[in-house]
Order: sequence, then C-alpha cells, then structure tokens
Amino acid sequence: MTRLSLVTALLMGSVWAMPATAQQATDAVAPEAASPEAEGTDAFAGLGETARAALASKEEGKPVTAQNWMVAAANPLAVEAGAKVLERGGSAADAMVAVQTVLGLVEPQSSGLGGGAFLVWYDAESGELTTLDGRETAPKAATPTYFQDENGEPLEFYDAVVGGRSVGTPGTPALLEEAHRRWGKVNWGSLFGDAIALADEALPFRRAWPGWWPRIASAWAVFPPPRPISSPVARPSRRAIR
Repeated sequence: MTRLSLVTALLMGSVWAMPATAQQATDAVAPEAASPEAEGTDAFAGLGETARAALASKEEGKPVTAQNWMVAAANPLAVEAGAKVLERGGSAADAMVAVQTVLGLVEPQSSGLGGGAFLVWYDAESGELTTLDGRETAPKAATPTYFQDENGEPLEFYDAVVGGRSVGTPGTPALLEEAHRRWGKVNWGSLFGDAIALADEALPFRRAWPGWWPRIASAWAVFPPPRPISSPVARPSRRAIR
C-alpha cells in the first residue's frame, strides 16, 4: 500500500471571523482543551487492547511507535475508529472521515461536522502536496461591520460569539466528501459505523471546559431554555448514509 502522510487541522466551527483580541479571549477559556472524564466512569471502556496499550504509554510519558501507520487525534475512541479503517485496507482519507465523525461526538467543543477544517495531504510516492480549504464561509448578508455595535466599536467577545451572528456555513462535511472522492478506497457509508454505534450506546458524561461554562452562562441566558433531553426528537434515517 502506498504510504501517505496526512496532517489535518480541524477548527472549532462556531466562529468564522473574529479579530485577534477575540481569538485571545477564546484561548483564555481554552475550549479546545481535552475534556477529562467524569469521576467514577471509564470513558474509554470500549477501547481495544492495542488502543488501550497506546493510551497507557501516553499517560506514562512513553513514546508510542508503529511500523506502517499511526493515527493521532484528541480522543482514543476516534483514534481507534481510524485504525479500524486502515486495518481493513482503507486509505488515510478514509480513516480521517471515521476519526472526524467520532470526534464530533466525543469532543464537540473542539470539532464537529458543523465546523470548518483545513487539510494538508502529502503523497510520499509522488511527492505531491495538496491542501484543501474547508473553513466556514460567512453568510451572504454579512458586512464588514457585522461584529460592530451601533457606534462602530467591536462587540464584546461573548456578545459576538454567542448566538447565530457568529455561525458560518460549515465546511467540514464538504472537505471530508472531497477528500474521500480524491483519495478514498472504501465505501463512504462504511466510515460512519463507529460514530453511530457510540452515539447509540450513549457515552459516559465528560466534564467539558472546566471553568468555561460559568463565564458564558449569562450570555446564554438571553435564549429560551433548552428542550429536555427526554423530549422526542426525529432520528435520522441510516438509509441516508450510503
């Protein structure tokens, strides 16, 4: 199998354009930080033996080695999803689709289908380097003053980021589809199995964003309370994934 090295940068999808000071504010609350699991639970109970061994090495500060390929992601469940794809003959692009769909489930504060992504693809056989830009795009009605108040001053960070104003058109799904079209080997629909199974099984709660929620709670207070999780919702048809 041709060796391919793939580097992806998956970006949080809630903000498509913000000034540097807003980015600094985002960094300060660290929404991209990995989420520790809840006390008394094993958030990675379903991990296979190889993935558990790699996770143990990481926690001990030891390097993890491989002979042919390696998958790196923010969550071991996503890593294992990608590894399964590679083990059955899939390409790095196939593995990326599986990894990203699981990441959107287990690390939604950092990555998901509602966000944007950049991809750098290197083909070691030809030496060719390809980049794909899947960053979110601004709404058609957006203007240069979109994040300014009536006096032309920049909005405060949470005034700008909370709500529909900061939402762009997602680019990640299109990027995944294009990467699979160019470099994929296995059936598109087969790449979503781990994400679907994990969602159906229900994952242990992970304490996301320590210290972050109190800082945004007042901003969210302007919106109606969320619907209880027990409310009936329409389940997507699996037949839509082919």
